[in-house]
Amino acid sequence: MRRAALPYAIGLFPLGMMVLFFVGPLAFMIVVSFYESDPLGFYKIAFVWENYGKFFSSFYYTISLRSLWSASLGAVLVVLLAFPAMYIIVDMPRRWQLFWVILLLALMCLSEVIIGFAWVIVLSESSGVPKFLGWIGLWENPRSLAPSFGAMMIGYITLGFSLVALMFFPQMAQRDRSIEEAALTLGTPPLQVVTKVILPTFRPAILSSLVTMFVYFLGVYVMPTMLGRPQNWNMTVIITDKAVGDANMPLGAALSVIMLLFTLLVIGALWLASRKGRAS
Repeated sequence: MRRAALPYAIGLFPLGMMVLFFVGPLAFMIVVSFYESDPLGFYKIAFVWENYGKFFSSFYYTISLRSLWSASLGAVLVVLLAFPAMYIIVDMPRRWQLFWVILLLALMCLSEVIIGFAWVIVLSESSGVPKFLGWIGLWENPRSLAPSFGAMMIGYITLGFSLVALMFFPQMAQRDRSIEEAALTLGTPPLQVVTKVILPTFRPAILSSLVTMFVYFLGVYVMPTMLGRPQNWNMTVIITDKAVGDANMPLGAALSVIMLLFTLLVIGALWLASRKGRAS
């Protein structure tokens, strides 16, 4: 009996950690979202729907849609760039594969702040790409390229590229190349080999990477504030501003709960779509 109960006892530890670091804070955030804001403190204990009602104003509703759009676009761009890059890397000699994998792992060690500052310098008018283009005569009146929506997307891609590429690496390295070679031998055009053979093979990995990056980019804070304009800020920036800057913890908690529900809806929709795709 003791041996049979041992796996369950071991499983209690991760379950306890999940309750302590996820379920507990989430439950507290939901409770606080119904409290009333107190100008002299963070909140007063109450039960009001006012914080959720503010979400349906044009300001928060627009920012939520903007957050979903920027996170979706960033996820798609990262996957579109990382998939072919890793597809090329896995066909390289072993030492070059190790070189690129180590480089990607090293890039993951850089913090979001360091990456953001690096792109601010590269895109600045005084010391970056605009100044260089003006110096060689390709840009008559150079100006800074950051902050802008494009600069923010570049930051998103830099953050997610290494992670997505390394997510693709194990499956691509172990794929059966004979299927692609057989399709080419039978006269299938290369483009159809990509669309009919390669992409369906890696469809689960592509969908999981899209979902992972979508959720990740919804919570990014530094890139929108450093590389984006105020009209490009996502809901994470606004939540931080309301909860910390304005000391309105109940409103920040309510907005967080709503964004969590949005995220769960999107993930659920993608999961249903993937199940239907596998069934068909």
